[in-house]
Amino acid sequence: MEKLIPIEQDRKDEIVSAAIERDTHCVLTTKEDGEWRVGKSQMVGGNAEAGYVAVHLPQESGGSQVPSMTVGDTVGVTFRRGHKKCMFSTTVISGQDLPAESKQVALAWPQTIQELQRRAYQRAKPGRRVRVRFWQGGVAARASVEEEGVGIMDGTLLDLSAGGMRIIVGESQSRFFKDGDSVGCALTAKPRGQTFVLDAVFRHEQSESDGTVSFGVQFVGLETSEAGRNTLADLARIVTDYQRAESRPQRKQLAAH
Repeated sequence: MEKLIPIEQDRKDEIVSAAIERDTHCVLTTKEDGEWRVGKSQMVGGNAEAGYVAVHLPQESGGSQVPSMTVGDTVGVTFRRGHKKCMFSTTVISGQDLPAESKQVALAWPQTIQELQRRAYQRAKPGRRVRVRFWQGGVAARASVEEEGVGIMDGTLLDLSAGGMRIIVGESQSRFFKDGDSVGCALTAKPRGQTFVLDAVFRHEQSESDGTVSFGVQFVGLETSEAGRNTLADLARIVTDYQRAESRPQRKQLAAH
């Protein structure tokens, strides 16, 4: 069963220090004016004694730079370590020891780190029809979307991972979104299971072999809070269940031979 594994304190500092030494690439998640921003970055300095991690200002999808990161902002950080993905939340702190022209920002040294097997980020099909409801503007916009009559749209889950999902939609529905748009999503991934209500960003649209249209969304914000990381762990467990169900026919076929 997939779960987020907390890293012991001494080991945690070793892992972050090693990531800095390797100039490890990472992903930063922040919230600006009520919208989640996700950008690629890189760890380039800092240490536990000084109490900070220096990172490049993140680049969003398409190469545009995240406009600003303000002291005190909460930041979710994820990076790869072998077969696992490490994550922590932290805050932007004063960058007075960093050259202004370096285009770097200082994050507080993490108090805790958790990790998750990277296989949870591999897509898995649900094996049954799972309805997905989605709307423009993210979770916070749901009430206003319903009041204004813009509408909550319906689709069918095509595949799911801890990082996002693909949804079968009507061709007209996909035209409401472009890359980077905020999307709110709700789905009950297992019968009589919990309903996940998630913030996401629109990433791509594609035509499927059966003539349907799907689009992909990336979940955002889960790494930035304990509640979000618990939700991430719940999603990972469901993805593992989906993966196991997908592999059963293959195992039976191999056993038959």
